[in-house]
Amino acid sequence: MNEMVNKCYSCDFHRQECTFTLTAQSEVPSKKRKLDEGLEPTEGIKRYGIPTGWGYTSASHVERNRALTIPRPSTIQPAQSIPETESHPLSVNMIRPGFFNQTTQHIGMTTELEPTLLEYLPLDQYDECTVSNSRVRRCADDGTFMRVVDTVPGGDSQALSLDVIESMVAPYGSTLIEKFFDHVHPSFPILIEEVFRQSYRERRGLSPLLLAAVYVLTLKFVDVGANSQTARKPDAARLEASALKLLMDSLQFPSVSTIQAGLLLTQKSTLATASLNGQLVTAAFELGLHQDCTKWRMETWEKGLRKRLAWALYMQDKWSSLVHGRPSHIFAFNWTVKDLVEQDFSDAFASGTDSSHDETAVGHGPLLFCHMVALTTILSDILDRFYTLHAIEEFSAAGNQRTRMILEKAKPAQIRLKDWFSSLPPSLKMETSTGELVETITDEHARNGALHLAYFATEITLHRCIVRSLLAEGTDQYLAHICRSAAKTRLISAMDFVNRLRPAHLRSFWPASARTNFSLIGSFGMLLRITAPTSEEADFYRVRLCEYRWTLGVSHKNAEFMGFALQSLDNATALHKHVPAKPGIEELMASTNKNAPPRMPTTALGSYDEAMMDAGTAASSSVMSGLASPATSVSDMEDGEASMAPL
Repeated sequence: MNEMVNKCYSCDFHRQECTFTLTAQSEVPSKKRKLDEGLEPTEGIKRYGIPTGWGYTSASHVERNRALTIPRPSTIQPAQSIPETESHPLSVNMIRPGFFNQTTQHIGMTTELEPTLLEYLPLDQYDECTVSNSRVRRCADDGTFMRVVDTVPGGDSQALSLDVIESMVAPYGSTLIEKFFDHVHPSFPILIEEVFRQSYRERRGLSPLLLAAVYVLTLKFVDVGANSQTARKPDAARLEASALKLLMDSLQFPSVSTIQAGLLLTQKSTLATASLNGQLVTAAFELGLHQDCTKWRMETWEKGLRKRLAWALYMQDKWSSLVHGRPSHIFAFNWTVKDLVEQDFSDAFASGTDSSHDETAVGHGPLLFCHMVALTTILSDILDRFYTLHAIEEFSAAGNQRTRMILEKAKPAQIRLKDWFSSLPPSLKMETSTGELVETITDEHARNGALHLAYFATEITLHRCIVRSLLAEGTDQYLAHICRSAAKTRLISAMDFVNRLRPAHLRSFWPASARTNFSLIGSFGMLLRITAPTSEEADFYRVRLCEYRWTLGVSHKNAEFMGFALQSLDNATALHKHVPAKPGIEELMASTNKNAPPRMPTTALGSYDEAMMDAGTAASSSVMSGLASPATSVSDMEDGEASMAPL
């Protein structure tokens, strides 16, 4: 029983009057429940606490919200007949019953079923035909889906599963849903908000797995039991275990809701394993999400949903590859998904949410999502160029020329990073045009922290490879000095970024990769420390790492996942005792009988091109120009300056 509302949790979940009593339980084995039929919308709001923002404003609207049970339309207009510039609001009449939970399988070109045979199938008005116990749907001339027998449990068992999931978080279910669409969905829009809300209200067509995933990811945004002594705390551990079990069962016969739930669960760092990522990518291939659906015979909203899911999966796979140090599962030669456009988000948000900002037609959430996708494509390029086994072997074979080889390969990636940063709209920046941190932090600006952290992690991933290459015997010492100076400046910029994060930033939604991205800053600092040529330089990094650890400790109270970065830095510090002591500057100069590297300007390090020209090595300047182009502090980058901050 839920003592707060004097109902059992099941009846409270279904928003119906509860007639269960202990007396009735002892006398009659069954319980009678009276459904609240015929309630006026306002009465339902008062009795069940339904938020008015959910659209319960008239009886006719309530009827429209039941449209998920309406049979599918008699015709499906081909996509090419819909002008790309025209806005088409989502109509739930277009959604087939059970669409999100229906298992589909993409028919590949090398299976035992000859695709050419499918061209002769007699198709009905839905472009489908029955083959054995499956329905084959022809989506386009170059793509065919096999719609297999629905494996989702029946209504009674599914309702029971929903009851179980809801009981784990009761009485906070509705609050968690609101928090999800306030904090997570705006920057990770892989659901259709109105459809999910309607399914949740009516308890129809809602996947228990997807509901559990939403709850798992949103629990941290609710101050559970703060104002009540009787309200129990949600069983987070049991909820996670149940969600993972449901996901494992669903991966055998994946559906759209399987991918949605899997993507949400993998945004929780403790659940985002490399093996789960691989299973999720494979499940998405089953649904054909890796293919271009632009000309497929399906509604505009379905195309938009498929593209958002595809790119969300792409991001998850690439950042998982970085986080776990494992090969990516998605390759360019098997990926034809087109870039996201404004129309792809037309049905992602409920009416009146995620309104446009900065006089643009696209809201903050879609902008953030698209820029994160663009940044991830740069990360993917860096991983392919520098961190594959083939690339590592190639660099190793280059001997003392590997640094120059790496710099030549790094030039395009660095130019792309510069262009990416310069293209950020004002709403996605952390600072104003004067370099000052935004004073009034809205929920939208607070979400930008994860985007900028990902940028620094991408830069660090590139520079880690460069710094490691400097260890090769015979490396040009002046070139090494320039590379280390650039790396030093980038480390300081990243640490300064973390130091300036405010509680509003830290309490916002951060993807699973964020905890490792914070750790990478410390790892990069440790790399520079252990490769420092002198004890003085090593001590500089020791001090900066101590300051960074303090920052992480202060931030930890607002972001628990910071604990991972703290532990990672502590582990690295403990291992540092095995690193041999560094010689002092004077000792190093005496032992090498060489002059110290040319002193860089005190006001600014200058660009790589300038440094190389000063050294009389104009032939090498083209190699370095790519790394010279971006500025190295956030404020400099926003002003478009190329000079580096003073050390």
